[in-house]
Amino acid sequence: MADTEPKRPEPESLLAIAQQEETAKKRGKLTIYFGAAPGVGKTYSMLSDARVRKKEGIDVAVGYVETHGRAETETLLKGLERVPLVVTEYKGVRLAEMDLDGILARRPRIVLVDELAHTNAPNSRHVKRYQDVEELLNAGIDVYSTLNVQHLESLNDIVFRITAVRVSETIPDTFFQLADVIKLVDLPFEELLKRLKEGKVYAKDMAENAVSRFFKPGNLLALREMSLRLVAGSVDEKMLQYMRAHAIAGPWSAMERILVGVLASPYAEQLVRSAFRIASELNAQWIALYVETVKHARLSDKEREWLKNAMDIAQKLGGRVVWIKGDDVAEEIARYAKSHNVTKIVMGKPRRFGLFPTLAQKIMVRTRDIDVFLFAGKSEQPIPGKKLGLISPLNYVISSVAVILGSLFGFLLRDILGQINLLFLMLLPVVLIAIFMGRGPSIFAAILSVLIFDFLFIQPYFTFAVSDVRYFLSYLMFIAFSFVISNLASRLQYKVWQLQQSESRTTTLYELSQDLVAAQSIEQVLHMMIRQTGQIFPCDMAIFLPGNGEVSVGASTDRFRINQKELGIATWVWQNGEPAGMGTDTLPEAWAYYLPMKTTDIVKGVAGFHFDNPEQILTPENKVVLDTIARLGALAIERIGSKE
Repeated sequence: MADTEPKRPEPESLLAIAQQEETAKKRGKLTIYFGAAPGVGKTYSMLSDARVRKKEGIDVAVGYVETHGRAETETLLKGLERVPLVVTEYKGVRLAEMDLDGILARRPRIVLVDELAHTNAPNSRHVKRYQDVEELLNAGIDVYSTLNVQHLESLNDIVFRITAVRVSETIPDTFFQLADVIKLVDLPFEELLKRLKEGKVYAKDMAENAVSRFFKPGNLLALREMSLRLVAGSVDEKMLQYMRAHAIAGPWSAMERILVGVLASPYAEQLVRSAFRIASELNAQWIALYVETVKHARLSDKEREWLKNAMDIAQKLGGRVVWIKGDDVAEEIARYAKSHNVTKIVMGKPRRFGLFPTLAQKIMVRTRDIDVFLFAGKSEQPIPGKKLGLISPLNYVISSVAVILGSLFGFLLRDILGQINLLFLMLLPVVLIAIFMGRGPSIFAAILSVLIFDFLFIQPYFTFAVSDVRYFLSYLMFIAFSFVISNLASRLQYKVWQLQQSESRTTTLYELSQDLVAAQSIEQVLHMMIRQTGQIFPCDMAIFLPGNGEVSVGASTDRFRINQKELGIATWVWQNGEPAGMGTDTLPEAWAYYLPMKTTDIVKGVAGFHFDNPEQILTPENKVVLDTIARLGALAIERIGSKE
């Protein structure tokens, strides 16, 4: 008997739709005019639609439009209200940018913002124009904007391989996917090349250079194909959401979860983009994981930059960033993958295979039921040599003294102890040095011990000659044994330090949560947050609370810099619910790092942190701790406020 009962929509899909509709009531709608290359007519199409909206009686304003001197585009601008641009001077050059505050004050129904991926002038509120657009959308203003396919972050490496041109201005794909409407503006490459030669895209002197470098038929065909695929994928995703919500039968696949192992290498950013593309194609959740081992302390400045950039890109592309500590990278990745139901792992392809198994091979052995993808990266810059740890001469002097004292003691008791016991006696300072001073001094002590043992205790005495060749094997085993002990001791030291750090933070956060539960007033909450944060991070801190449409200082340390500029940044964070300030892309020149104190969807205040060395403090792991502190404070304020 056929099942004639109508299928009910999935509860998760209905909930997602309800949440989207609730958000849509407050948020403006984003329309992106999307094309394969400059000159296909995106700005022209945007202006044409804007003129239609204006004839319909809708309030339309121009925030920023770049005409490139095209007469037909200039004609379409006539009759449209323009919000005056803000002109700033930087290194003797006058730069005209969109007036974000002017548009927010004007509050049109629709605003036109050309070139979505543009980088703003220095000292602007946001580094990128798409962040300006996001603020306009959050204010409930609809935005029409333009974008070329080469400006999507995940396609940066592919575009470079196709065109040999590295695009520096990009936007996260996650922002592109949030667009309510994507209008494809398409043009055959023959017609585009014709327009280019006629000077309708760039000035003629620029056109010849553009054709020779970027606007080649093969490049344009590849870019056009990518733009068509992206728009088709966007339509397909919306169709799948509709089918799930209305219980329309379809080949629904099980949820995939992808993990990308990030290393401090020049290929890290490319690897993250590749993982994002796989996750997008599979409609899967994805995680960017970095395992911090003892080698992390020896990373060069360039390697740290590669790592930071890769993790930042992962966060911008919507991935979950995880930073864990461990001894073995392969073991930690495999353990995390198994415990978090990961179905696919993305790793970099080894540059060479040798006698010892590579990281990828170790992971494949440990994760037999998980698919592993290997990606070959192409680096545009040389890989720097490994950073050597700082050599402390004092440690080597202490090692020498310890070995010499042990040798003298053994020499005095040589007739009583015997050679075997003497050898163990010589090993004792090597082990102690390995525990307290690390690998280098320990290996130095082992070699020095062998030389002294040979000189004092092996016939012929007081020479380095050896009468029995078998002693050489003993010496080699002694040094090898010392090397193993040194490695184990070094790892143990780092592991103890990691555990101490983690235990200290966990204990402090636990104590903070306990104190906040018992707090009876908001003043107590603020002072507890500042006190406990100071136990974890060496920083100055201030907490701002809202009132009468702005924020004011609720509590702060003595040295926290409070002025109109910092108050303005804190107010912006409260209004927009996003981090800003030092170490972010929003107002990065600020003196402090500001976090919204959020509950579920309400900002209860703003926490500001100032660090003397933000590059070392504001790691992904530490940002999670700071965010946890801010959220705990917000929950405590909400609890106390509900009683009043």
